[in-house]
Amino acid sequence: MLTKRQQKILNLIVGIYGESQVPVGSKLLMENIKASSATIRNDMNALEKYGFLKKEHLSSGRIPSVDGYKYFIENFLEPNKLDKKTIFDVMQAFDHDFYRVSDIFETGAKLLTEQTGFTSFVLGIQPKDQILSNFDIVILDNHSALAVMTMATGIVKTNQFVLPSSLTDKSLNTISDIVHSRLVGKKAIDIHYALMTEIPQILAKYFQVTDGILELFEDIFSVLYTEDIHVSRKHDLFDYTSRDERLYQLLGDNQSLTYELRKTIDEEAMRVIKIDEAGAFENLTVIAQKFIIPYRGTGTIAVITPIDIDYDKIVSIVDLIAKILSMKLADYYRYLDGNHYEVQR
Repeated sequence: MLTKRQQKILNLIVGIYGESQVPVGSKLLMENIKASSATIRNDMNALEKYGFLKKEHLSSGRIPSVDGYKYFIENFLEPNKLDKKTIFDVMQAFDHDFYRVSDIFETGAKLLTEQTGFTSFVLGIQPKDQILSNFDIVILDNHSALAVMTMATGIVKTNQFVLPSSLTDKSLNTISDIVHSRLVGKKAIDIHYALMTEIPQILAKYFQVTDGILELFEDIFSVLYTEDIHVSRKHDLFDYTSRDERLYQLLGDNQSLTYELRKTIDEEAMRVIKIDEAGAFENLTVIAQKFIIPYRGTGTIAVITPIDIDYDKIVSIVDLIAKILSMKLADYYRYLDGNHYEVQR
């Protein structure tokens, strides 16, 4: 639909406006377009008719429209090389030992905000795909206990619960044995299915009354289906969007926020750039990149921005931090798995 010159004009206006936030006129484009000012204006008029450019004032230059940004993202986005200082700053932020996966994720979210100026998020493997690798029950007192669940990613989830008066030490040992034999090594989604199918039948073999015990199982493992999200300066979103009550409520509930992010991001795509015109992040852009969690799955790093940004630069920063997250996680799990090997031996 567009001529090569019109494509170049659109690309230049997207880039210049993303950096300067000043409408772009034909004279400025003459430095890069071998054509007269009148010819460039005619092409800009055509781009405006196509809906890719718009005017803010009658006498002003043009700025990209939402459709213009979408066309640019779909056809011409080229993540560029970052300057040495940006690369050094990102590398230096990760240049120390981490003792928890959550610390690595938090560093990634904070760094992405520092480098872009926008609200950032890091999500790990989806809860349904997390594998339970170990389970323990710690007695706290005569009335309560703590279930400690270690996932294959190294994340530890805990759930404190009240001990039923009828539950003996032998009963707790039986529960622990059932979990180790039937649930450890399974994904959370398979554990959920097992609690509805095989676990009630197994409990019937060991307990005369199973209703309370089954409810206890369901309560203990309910924490497996909640997702941890690492956010950097989430309320900064209100600096570049309207103070929408729906968005304010969303930011106050991490589970709802995570759900909306997951819904916005294509689960199959490694990179997503979505301008949201009517969803939870209305009139904002969500830029998300998957990163490898070695031998375990993938996580997601994301930034939410205004629509009118320097896409090449922001996507390049997201891509860089995603790659370094994977490298740092590889080091972390290499050390973790190596220690496990030494202990078992």
